[in-house]
Amino acid sequence: MIEAIQALQSASIGTEKVNKAATLTSDTSFMDALDAAKKLIQATNESEQEAKVLTYDFLTGKNDNIHSLLIAQEKSSIMLNFTLQVRNQLIDAYKEIMRLNI
Repeated sequence: MIEAIQALQSASIGTEKVNKAATLTSDTSFMDALDAAKKLIQATNESEQEAKVLTYDFLTGKNDNIHSLLIAQEKSSIMLNFTLQVRNQLIDAYKEIMRLNI
């Protein structure tokens, strides 16, 4: 039970990282958006690594808490999908900037 609570707490910490990386306003520069995307990629990578370690531990019998494993895998999947959507939006923004006539 304690392990499940710790897994939920670590999941909320990952969410805070995503929220900080995704907080952009209309007057944010393109470079600021790229920096935020870089932080999001780092958070996503950390989540992927955590899921990989928990999966390995579960498969080798070091950890029998399947709840924390499933939470970590789902968190990792959601963060990856969110990162891909941010990437798509940044590419669209870049293309729009390149089409501007100066």
